[in-house]
Amino acid sequence: MEMMSQVKGHGSAQIRAVFIIIIGIAVILAFQLYIFPMAEIYFPALKPYDQYLKDAVGAIVIFSIAMGILSIVKRIIERSSQKDFGRNYMGLYTVIRAIVYGGAIAAFLAYIGVSLTGAIIGGTVGGLILSFALQNTVSSLLSGLLLATAGVIKPRESVSIFSWLFDNPVVGEVVDVKLLTVQVLTIDGNITELPNTALLGQTQFTNLNVGKVIRASILVALPVDAQIKGIMSIAEKKVMDQKEKLGIVGLEMYFYTKTFNSNSIKIIFDFEKILGYNRIASALNLACEEAYWEMKNRTPQGNNIILGFPVDIPIKSIQVLGDANLESRKNDAGIVDFHSYFFIKNSAINSIKVTFNLSENAQYDQVASTINYAYEEAYLSLKKEATQQK
Repeated sequence: MEMMSQVKGHGSAQIRAVFIIIIGIAVILAFQLYIFPMAEIYFPALKPYDQYLKDAVGAIVIFSIAMGILSIVKRIIERSSQKDFGRNYMGLYTVIRAIVYGGAIAAFLAYIGVSLTGAIIGGTVGGLILSFALQNTVSSLLSGLLLATAGVIKPRESVSIFSWLFDNPVVGEVVDVKLLTVQVLTIDGNITELPNTALLGQTQFTNLNVGKVIRASILVALPVDAQIKGIMSIAEKKVMDQKEKLGIVGLEMYFYTKTFNSNSIKIIFDFEKILGYNRIASALNLACEEAYWEMKNRTPQGNNIILGFPVDIPIKSIQVLGDANLESRKNDAGIVDFHSYFFIKNSAINSIKVTFNLSENAQYDQVASTINYAYEEAYLSLKKEATQQK
């Protein structure tokens, strides 16, 4: 049934196109045979301009016919693109538009009495001259036709266009693939015209459409002095709380890269409207920034504490007893796990470094107090035993 309706729709469109052509021819004949002769009887001053007026009306009618046919073709292509999921035929419109307008120009030249054969033969020399004068325009025209026929970039598709010719990638929705330029509605809400010659052969196109949604990603770099796992957990919760408000329909977060001084989180998000990109990117960056400071405030010195003790008690004994004390108290303080190390030794002080991971609700002050007391009590207990033995 759907195929039958589609065939009927195309058939009726062809009938309308023929009807437009017939009306156009009738209008031209009416002006030439009736309207102009009658007008010249009442307004003799028009007689010297008779041919110019006829040519002007002919041009108007011929190009009106071309525009009418193109509007029909565009509607057919749009309906076909909507019915065939995943396929977009709008790129063909650029090619058909060039053919129709080329035919209209040829029809107008024939109408005013220019011999097309003579124009082609005589235009060889003129064509060589024009080819040098208009080589950039011709190059852009051919590039536009190639882009349209290849289906690389199509109207109503969301794309990221990267080229060394541009300062930043152009992200937006393709409005139209014209003969000389590609028109893009950017994420900033502006319409930009990209020259076809710059796009062909020097540009990377990324189609952002995945099914019925748009998929994009951002990379967020953060300092290394706060736990990245905790940052990601807090940030994801913040984003999910405002997911519907932002128009996000899907979210993925990954610990993407790590260097000496930065950790990077890659966030992939699905959304529905290209103009929502900036608002979503801003919310994601803010969520990661706020999550970073929350984690950093929980452990302002990092996830470690260094404890110093006099050398009058063996450091190994302090470490073992301190570990036991801390193990019995860690859950109350919100410590998930910890490790201790004999870290520094000099003539007066031995130092133990304690590293730890915290739960989301842990408070750094309480954690620091618990760790300090655990090892301080171990030292004092061992010191007391050593004194009693003497």
